[in-house]
Amino acid sequence: MTTAPSARRIDVVMTTIGDSEPFFDAYRGLIARHGGDEHVRLIAIPDRKTPRRFFEVCDKARADGLDVLSPTVDEQDALLGRLGAPSFVPHHSDNRRNIGYLLSWTAGSDLLISVDDDNFPHADDFFRQHLTVLAGQRDYHTVDSASGWWNPCELLDVQPLQVYPRGYPYQHRVPDSARESTAPAHSGNTPGGWGAPPPRAANTSSAAGPGGRSLTRPEAVLSRGTWAPVNSQNTAVHRDAVAAYYFPRMGYRHNGQVIDRYADIFSGYFVQACAKHLGHAVRFGTPLALHERNDHWLLNDLRQELPAITVLDDILAWLQDARLDGSTYHEAYRSLSQQLQDAVETMDGPVWTQEMRGFFHQMAHLMRQWLTVLDRSADLAP
Repeated sequence: MTTAPSARRIDVVMTTIGDSEPFFDAYRGLIARHGGDEHVRLIAIPDRKTPRRFFEVCDKARADGLDVLSPTVDEQDALLGRLGAPSFVPHHSDNRRNIGYLLSWTAGSDLLISVDDDNFPHADDFFRQHLTVLAGQRDYHTVDSASGWWNPCELLDVQPLQVYPRGYPYQHRVPDSARESTAPAHSGNTPGGWGAPPPRAANTSSAAGPGGRSLTRPEAVLSRGTWAPVNSQNTAVHRDAVAAYYFPRMGYRHNGQVIDRYADIFSGYFVQACAKHLGHAVRFGTPLALHERNDHWLLNDLRQELPAITVLDDILAWLQDARLDGSTYHEAYRSLSQQLQDAVETMDGPVWTQEMRGFFHQMAHLMRQWLTVLDRSADLAP
């Protein structure tokens, strides 16, 4: 992994279909108090539903001294056109997040922090804690689970009952034992903590309302044989790993139902697989972000998540045993995409229809197209 320069550039990337005024207010105060050698830029990606007032809020933030990049939809589409991929990112989709990732990559930024527009930093050391990703190898508190799975919500003081984050495999939601030790590791990405509430599965949220606003300990790093879901809320990614952090396209239909709301779960597991292959680690913990969740129809969220939930355990069982090729994230991600499209042809069961296999074939193709777009974007770099 490359060594970051002394003056580090941080991009905070989010998408929105609101005016996002509370988001800019929260980060305005944080950046003003931040200090340090780092330059922080906010990349806010609108869609066609985003109101005109969003651009007024961005203009005000710039007038207040923030570095804000907020390309219009036409500007986003023009960028993709110059890269020879005009239809790569659909409209009316959270897949627009890839535009922000691409802009961060093209600018040569050292650290990408992915957030949602309803995620708010909870502490003044928000950026310093995420900068752990650039620290190189050091000793970490490491967890090694007997089952190969660890629940990151164990870091949260959650009441009144135990919860699991979105994307945690259902077959492993049972009591487990984990060995804990201090061991050297090289962190490739850092999902921070969440609070009030953590990003749980829709069916957990609809059944109960546990929440947490504090961490029981500052961090934990996964051993090479231990896995946990990584989503796109409050997650820092080293520049080198952005090549393996494509946000997959949802919207594919299966049995008449749209597959949706699981792009971040797939992207988190895939970048994690590449990191493990390259000898890097995933760190959970600080900094904490408050999730003041936008209004959601939770039963509809569950309906959209169910098709992906039904295949996730099969995909993860394969992913844990996959042997990737390559010595970079770019190479490992290409290897993963090629192996994925072959693996789904061997999976069976009621959910593994030709439509479902088609969904993963499309995903694998777009994963490779993401690598092509990144390669072409080098010509646009400053």
